[in-house]
Amino acid sequence: MQKKVFEPTGLIPRSISRTVYRFFLQVWPTRKKQAREILLAEFRRSRSQAIVSIQCLLLLICIPCGITWALKGTIIQPWIQNIWTQPDHPIFLNPYQKHRAYLQLQEDQHRRFFDHLLEVPLQQPKDALAQQWKEESALDMRSVVQRSTEITVHILTNTLGDLCGFLVFFILCQVLNKQRVILQSFVAESLYSLSDTTKSFLLILVTDGIVGFHSSIGWQCLGEVLLQRFGFEPHNDLMLLFVSTCPVFLNTMFKYGIFRYLNKISPSAYAVFRNMQE
Repeated sequence: MQKKVFEPTGLIPRSISRTVYRFFLQVWPTRKKQAREILLAEFRRSRSQAIVSIQCLLLLICIPCGITWALKGTIIQPWIQNIWTQPDHPIFLNPYQKHRAYLQLQEDQHRRFFDHLLEVPLQQPKDALAQQWKEESALDMRSVVQRSTEITVHILTNTLGDLCGFLVFFILCQVLNKQRVILQSFVAESLYSLSDTTKSFLLILVTDGIVGFHSSIGWQCLGEVLLQRFGFEPHNDLMLLFVSTCPVFLNTMFKYGIFRYLNKISPSAYAVFRNMQE
């Protein structure tokens, strides 16, 4: 069944060649029956292609996410937690986590000191206040250490889980190679069937939203989320360099692809795109 729905893609959209072929079939009256059979076969092929594409897309999304979630909950997190809670293991992965723990401890002590000023009576002896403050500071320290250990375990679990998810996704791409080619063909044909205005709108939306001059804030937020997910400092020189270079590179590649390929495949869409840009 997969061999029937597979069709290689080319520079000329298949919708154009099919339309021309159907036109010649309609011109010759002796081939009307053959034209109806071809239309029915094309409908069945398109339906099978859509079903295979949806199945492939769901498999590529659901299987890696499900396996990653199962591995994190059953194997990776208990294993890392068992190792990292040993007395000889460090608490922090890097100086940034240590600095965050220090700020958290400082904030907890300031809040507790303010609560003492509001609740503790002034006639209480100073020795009792000092002893109570010492005990509560030790509790704050243990709480910060526990939270830091949980954050470290969570970071290591995310790192190993994401690596396993990417590995499963790569293996699925190799196993579902034919289905993946059918999915690419289905997406390409769906894009080709859009009107020129819709194509131009999508191109402008992608180029301006992802690689436009105002997209640096989005890239910065994405970099901060990724760095915090893996336990690194979000505001560093490496992230600033990434934000200042990656959108420029992507913008150049998008423009190169649009000017080289879109003008050959669909000159009318290219003309509409230039008019909308101007």
